[in-house]
Amino acid sequence: MTDPGLRQHREIQADAMHMLIQTVIVILLLSLPSITLGQSTARTSVSLIYEAIAATNATLWLAEDARLFQKYGLDAKVVHARGAIPVQALVGGSVEFGAFSGSSTVAAVLAGSDIVFVAAKGNFAVMSFWVRRDSPIKSLVELRGKTIGVTRAGSASHAIARLALKSAGLSDRDVKYLHHGGLPESFASLDQGIVEASMGSPPRPGFKELVDLSSLKISFLQGAIEVQRSFLQNRRETVLNMLKAYVETIKLAKDKPELAIAAISKRMRVPVEIVRPVYQPHENVLEEIPYVRRDSVQVILDQYPKEQLKGLSYERLVDNSLLQQLEDSGFIKNLYRRNP
Repeated sequence: MTDPGLRQHREIQADAMHMLIQTVIVILLLSLPSITLGQSTARTSVSLIYEAIAATNATLWLAEDARLFQKYGLDAKVVHARGAIPVQALVGGSVEFGAFSGSSTVAAVLAGSDIVFVAAKGNFAVMSFWVRRDSPIKSLVELRGKTIGVTRAGSASHAIARLALKSAGLSDRDVKYLHHGGLPESFASLDQGIVEASMGSPPRPGFKELVDLSSLKISFLQGAIEVQRSFLQNRRETVLNMLKAYVETIKLAKDKPELAIAAISKRMRVPVEIVRPVYQPHENVLEEIPYVRRDSVQVILDQYPKEQLKGLSYERLVDNSLLQQLEDSGFIKNLYRRNP
């Protein structure tokens, strides 16, 4: 029998190699020249990077499928990368837009980055605890003394797990967290019995949902659209066009949820029949005007000691002025007046 410590060491080594390979791939993708169809229409080339192959990113995928970025003058590359790569790419200027969790952004800002939230992808946690199908665990309380798989320390999966377990009377001392490079690795550990539960948004075929946390309505900025503050100052019109595309995508997802379901099915490589029954929680968090809410950010800040925050606040992290501009101009009202 393979020693568990040796097995875990090998898996960590393999994950590090996967991360290195993915970093190289992302760099190559972002360095490729953009091809804009239709020479009569000049578009602005931008890149948007996101963290996880998860249904919480349905609006990004749908915007791509429906060519809504192009509609608002953007030739957008939508790129996926795991772990810390998305934040590093945005901070380093390799991409113009990020789409990752509020907790990832707060950690980056505390480390010295100047990133700002300009729209929310979800102000409430849409995530579940998952266990193996043969697991005897039936409640959060029964996770006491168990190991839980999350993507990485401080990630949305880690932060939301802590909040949910706190509501069940469990603290960090009562469980152990095993950090992985991404969701696939976390669920591979669950499948292999290395952890007893893993965190992730539905669907997760092959596993049993222990608790659907969306039913608890936990305020948490699980996903957002981020930019560097300097980019916002210098290229405000470009950011505004990105948000026009994003806001219209939300309407499209509300009007025609089957398109969003198809986008999830395509990227997650899961049959539509599996996605459809678990899509509702994702639709429920979509807001016509996706302002970043104070409570969804504050709950992330509250996880840090005050001395570590060094005065970091909601006002410093959030710029809702672009969405306010779209609302005041009548753009959103006119959008919702149209027939689906």
